[in-house]
Amino acid sequence: MSTRSIRVGSGTVIAFGVLITLIVLLCLGQFVGWDPTWRSLDVTPLQPPFFDMRVVTDYAACAAKGFDAYIPHSCNPANSNIPPIWLWLGFFGIDGSHSTWLSVGIITAALGVMVALLKGRSAADGALALVAILSPAVMMGVERGNLDLLILALVGAAALTYQEQRAGRTSWAGVIIGLAIVLKLFLMFCVAVGVRRFNWRTFTFVSGVAVFSLAYLAAISEYIPLIRRNVPTTFMLSYGYKTPFLGLDRMRTEAGLSALALADTWVPITAAILTLLLAAAIALIIFRYGRFFCMVTNDVAGTAFLFGSGIYCGTFLSGTNFIYRLMFLLLCLPQFQDWQKRRSIDKERKIEGSLYATVLSALWLNGNSNGHSTFLLVPQLIDWLLFFGLAAGLVSNFLNAWKQAAS
Repeated sequence: MSTRSIRVGSGTVIAFGVLITLIVLLCLGQFVGWDPTWRSLDVTPLQPPFFDMRVVTDYAACAAKGFDAYIPHSCNPANSNIPPIWLWLGFFGIDGSHSTWLSVGIITAALGVMVALLKGRSAADGALALVAILSPAVMMGVERGNLDLLILALVGAAALTYQEQRAGRTSWAGVIIGLAIVLKLFLMFCVAVGVRRFNWRTFTFVSGVAVFSLAYLAAISEYIPLIRRNVPTTFMLSYGYKTPFLGLDRMRTEAGLSALALADTWVPITAAILTLLLAAAIALIIFRYGRFFCMVTNDVAGTAFLFGSGIYCGTFLSGTNFIYRLMFLLLCLPQFQDWQKRRSIDKERKIEGSLYATVLSALWLNGNSNGHSTFLLVPQLIDWLLFFGLAAGLVSNFLNAWKQAAS
């Protein structure tokens, strides 16, 4: 009698690992409570549970009653900083009492899409992906029931759908991205997919995303200043080009020194621009020698990588973001894992492996500060290095596409 071996793949490892984590969290929650449970995962918790979702539902319920949801603290201790479409939930009877099941729904959707993106790989790949998924940055979004989880599910679904060779699939991917843009405007950075190849369908997709983003921005222009005013700007548990300068002021204040107040000057944006120029210069120099790096494949993994890279670089340039937004780096994992399957040990593979390690470091080190401001130094350097590396990779792909189009 022959026995068939059971192959354990990446999807199984991720699903099983998340299930075990869920059981442990539920048990800990019963015995020690919400806050200690999440602090054990290096996540800074907020009350009430699923705080970010509670903010959305509270303001939606208030808007349905005629209140101005963009007046600070009008319906919740936190401010409303989301596009007005989310307030429509109130007209369907959604209020704070629905926060838990809404949070569970978007968490499940995000996990399901990530398993679909990462399936078909080895158990070791699944274990590394599980490490990334259970990182403090991602779990902070889970603890808060943050809306970015739904956006992650939509962008991942668009990557699974997108296929340049088929107009129908490309169109549906555009529809999904359009929906995501309506829900969170920063999804316009998915136009980064255009650096992979120059052809009519890619141009149509990228142009459609760009035009739709600008039109939507114009349609809600009266809300943009209100949303920006209500978005917290802080160095704590944040990433972005302004964050290190805000953290520097905090550390100087703790040391009894006066703040330099550089965050709102020309210095941070100049540093970001110089970093972009250096990334482009490095990619161009390597291109002059006939070499490329971080060349994405023309498949789901490549599309997801470009979406994730574009979102990270774009949000990094927006100033500051809470670290749960680093969850979009999970979209880069399938391509990193495919790159590491190469048998040859070359410089490109080492670059890609180093960038993979930088992504994992960013997800894990941007965690609970435990009350110490100096924790910012290492993760902020890593965040900046990741911005440089992903930007250089996008430029390298653009140069390769340009070379292929010109030949």
